[in-house]
Amino acid sequence: MSVFKTLRRRRGWIGLGIVVALAATAYLVYRDAQPAESQVTYQTDTATVGTISVTVSGTGNVELADTTEVYPDVSGALASIAVDEGSRVATGTVLFTLDSSDAEATTAQAYSSYLQAQQGVAQAKPQLSRAENNLANVQTGAKETTPSASADDVELAELEVDAAEAALASARSQQASAAAAYEDAREAEGKLSVTSPCSGIVWDVAVDVGDTVSAPSNEGSGASGLDGGADSGTSAPMTIAPEQPYAVRLTVNEVDLPSVAIGQRADIEFDALPELAATGKVYDIAEEGSNASGVVTFDVWLALDVVDPALRLGMSAGATIVTEVARDTLIVPNAAVRAADDGGSYVLVMDDGAAEPREMPVETGLSSSTQTQILSGIEEGTVVVTQTIDSSDTGFQEFGPGGGMMMRGATTSVGGGEGD
Repeated sequence: MSVFKTLRRRRGWIGLGIVVALAATAYLVYRDAQPAESQVTYQTDTATVGTISVTVSGTGNVELADTTEVYPDVSGALASIAVDEGSRVATGTVLFTLDSSDAEATTAQAYSSYLQAQQGVAQAKPQLSRAENNLANVQTGAKETTPSASADDVELAELEVDAAEAALASARSQQASAAAAYEDAREAEGKLSVTSPCSGIVWDVAVDVGDTVSAPSNEGSGASGLDGGADSGTSAPMTIAPEQPYAVRLTVNEVDLPSVAIGQRADIEFDALPELAATGKVYDIAEEGSNASGVVTFDVWLALDVVDPALRLGMSAGATIVTEVARDTLIVPNAAVRAADDGGSYVLVMDDGAAEPREMPVETGLSSSTQTQILSGIEEGTVVVTQTIDSSDTGFQEFGPGGGMMMRGATTSVGGGEGD
């Protein structure tokens, strides 16, 4: 019997232990279900007066600047070359000369053709006079009804006059053409010396003495264009480059292109020369873009202010073009600016001694990657909220002020700021 009593007492203690454990568990569940006491803190910054810049970025390569291809005005064999690659030339400097013997022979042949055309005119004139006299005699005989003059004779005489007039007109046309060719040949003799159409550096000499060179298909010399390098496949006898021959050709997205303009300044970096920082300005913008996999880009050329001796054609480059600048203006961090429901903007202002910030509508201006210009609404020295931290966050998502989604349990910018 004592054994059974002992078992009953132990079962009682076990039951009591279970009850106590269940009560403790229920308390813990109840305690965790109660809302935690939250603590909200704010990170702030101050509105300051400074400079804000809006930029457009692009990547590209080092290339030749705007070059000038030099051709002769007439074709011929090269008699002499007066400059070397690397020579500095001024406008009007003699670059090369053509063999005069070809030009003199051309002039002599043109003069001979002109004399022959003159002789043709001289022969056609009396033929016309004879035909006209014959027609007059036939017409007189026809009026007197002489047996020797019939209507057919008159018609035949008229045809002879027409033929003589056509022959004289043709001879005169040939004489005019021959005279023009002769004048051109004489003028060409004065164009045997080819001079530089601009100042710069002789970048490429593609011919040797004795080579035959021709005028370009378009009239005149000095055709110019943007070359992609020293060997551009051009057939020009010579190429003149600017005193500073290097430029940077950037690829700029079509979305950014409208804000790019000639004359804007740029900061330039080179992949192969990380310690070299260069500056330049936009001097040309492509009229037509390129489409690659649906992405349209445009070429933009930058002239370098100073060329480092280490630069080489083809080097990779990146540049930041300053498209807009506002100086001595009020600016705040982008994180401080939020989108209002009415489409405007506002900031949260933290007054001295205040526990909570208040909303203040603002008018914004330029926005860079980190800052926003404030045109009105607050003044210099105003303390604005850039970040809100809630200690009660438990890890689920919610939408913060300005419509920005944020993760609870993490320190997060209270989104919706312009220029982010």
